[in-house]
Amino acid sequence: MHALWCIYYVKNCTCTRPNKDKFVAIVCSETNPMGFIINTRIHPFILERPDLSSCQVAIKVSDYAFLDHDSYINCIDLYSFNDNELTDSKGRIKTHTINEIKGAVAASKTIPAYFKKLII
Repeated sequence: MHALWCIYYVKNCTCTRPNKDKFVAIVCSETNPMGFIINTRIHPFILERPDLSSCQVAIKVSDYAFLDHDSYINCIDLYSFNDNELTDSKGRIKTHTINEIKGAVAASKTIPAYFKKLII
């Protein structure tokens, strides 16, 4: 069973091409848990677009000891997960990070209003 506002390690994540192991931040639940992918860097395409780069939430190793590098929660695209993918919990998302995620989602031009409401 998944928990909201937690980070999970997902092996062979199908949200990436090609599939690879990823950390994900679960932020809401519809028929399935939904969340954002965590990346170690921001893609140059995103950096060149202020409306997209503002949807990147920095997370630091000092706050999340399971990370190897300071990383970014990519709040551009919301992904659906199955409970069987969310078995390796890494812990709760810190309050300051939750507030930053909510701010990024509120400003997002890519997250549909229905899901913004669920997250915020």
